[in-house]
Amino acid sequence: MPFSPLPATFPDDLARAGTGGVLELGCGDGRLTDLIRRAGAEPWTLDRAGPALGVRPHVRGDALRPPLRGRFAVVVAANLLRHLWTRVGGDGPRVWAELVAPGGALWILEDQPALASDPSRHYADLQALLARLDPAGRGPLRSLQEFRRRRRRWRWGGSWQDGELDNGWPLDAGRVVAWLDSGLPDRGGEVARLRDGIARDGIACGRAWWARWQPEVAT
Repeated sequence: MPFSPLPATFPDDLARAGTGGVLELGCGDGRLTDLIRRAGAEPWTLDRAGPALGVRPHVRGDALRPPLRGRFAVVVAANLLRHLWTRVGGDGPRVWAELVAPGGALWILEDQPALASDPSRHYADLQALLARLDPAGRGPLRSLQEFRRRRRRWRWGGSWQDGELDNGWPLDAGRVVAWLDSGLPDRGGEVARLRDGIARDGIACGRAWWARWQPEVAT
């Protein structure tokens, strides 16, 4: 899922990256790819899925075992870490750091499980439902606080910055309701309650968080 607005310094990093200097891990349906292009960068894209999603990545592969040897000025992993959470070892997705060129940056962006409003609660419940339906391929939303606790164990060196922001990316409540209806949910069951809540209140991403890592500068 894309993010609107993007973190303030993310487009600045993209602008400095130049042609071929951006790698997007887990490009999915390509919507974030389009935002990166609008910011003036042409990313290399990697995804384990093929063109069945309507987007053909430059490279097919696992984001935790990327078949890449180059380094990039910007490496982006958006709404990807939560799906890999149980596969990431004690030193984190260290391979992502190894893809960052000297002076470059790794950006991790994730939806925050915000519960401040009914529409954002519905979004969090929908993501939890999808994670239960596909436990091998998806994961529930993870908070910035969880990420901070985990990354304290990572021995990466370098420096981290992070923060939260509102995510106003528009979601089509009607399409979500139609998709839930297609499963013929039992009346009074969890899916039916979620469907009715979205039909009544709408659905919204709510909040998001970002983390930016830079390697140590050689002296």
